[in-house]
Amino acid sequence: MEKEEPTSALDQRRKIALGIGIALLLLFSGPRLDSDLGNEWIVGEDRALIIAHRGGADIFPENTMVAFEGAAIIGVDMIEMDFQLTSDNRLITMHDDTVDRTTNGTGPVIDMTLEEILALDASAKFSNLTGENPWNGSHLPPATIEEVLDRFIDSPHRLSLEIKNEGEAGEISAEIISQEIKNRSMQSRIEVGSFHIDSIQAFREISGGEIATSGVESEIRKCILIPMLQLDRWWLDPGPASVLQIPTEGAGFNLATKGVVNRAHQHGQAVQYWTINDKEMMEHLIDIGADGIMTDNPILLRQTISDAGYDLPEPWT
Repeated sequence: MEKEEPTSALDQRRKIALGIGIALLLLFSGPRLDSDLGNEWIVGEDRALIIAHRGGADIFPENTMVAFEGAAIIGVDMIEMDFQLTSDNRLITMHDDTVDRTTNGTGPVIDMTLEEILALDASAKFSNLTGENPWNGSHLPPATIEEVLDRFIDSPHRLSLEIKNEGEAGEISAEIISQEIKNRSMQSRIEVGSFHIDSIQAFREISGGEIATSGVESEIRKCILIPMLQLDRWWLDPGPASVLQIPTEGAGFNLATKGVVNRAHQHGQAVQYWTINDKEMMEHLIDIGADGIMTDNPILLRQTISDAGYDLPEPWT
């Protein structure tokens, strides 16, 4: 008499077969969906955008008008900057929660008024690549969002704005940024990001989806890992995560690959890498088709892009 297979083993085989069936279904069915606005930020056959991180922090005092204007004079495509909320609900360009690292003052930004912030010197602790501070003794305050947008409203540049606050302060920041962009009809030239999911979701809701946003960590993880496993053909919808601003590696994965870029493009998502100050890595990112390279040294990136045979953006004053 033939011996019957134990029920537990049979159940296990059925589960395996079911799992294989589901995997095959995921692999071969369903459409690839595009992000909301990402196609507008994909460069296609053109070169990667030159993005001046904080205005070019290796060359100029970061997050100041001197940095933003200096980057424009050097010749970049895009200028990245950070915004913090003051105690009187004004937005100023500052990366850190406190003014200690970059200015001659001390204390949290959120506890200081705009007047108090503008009295500080944001060049006080600057040191360039040769250890010098050409602005030593000068007074360079942070800039307000109104100053920045008014200065670049007629320029050819795109801007990348980051909301640094979270919680209620993040929501107030999101509302201010959205309104100031719309007041100047600059929606198509600006992308907004944040490391805080509540802040970026607030911005997306307030802006009505008219302004491109970068993904937060959880969105980026989903938009990289699921396509990597080819499960995106069935259900991945990147939605408002139009731009993936990512480092070259994360969580043990090499993210600086043609596969990462190509899979993002299949969903209408642009890929911009930060913060790249090494020429060899710049060359690699150009080669894999990155849509943007964020750097503290736009002079080096310009030279690298020129060496690769591409035209450069014209200096602008």
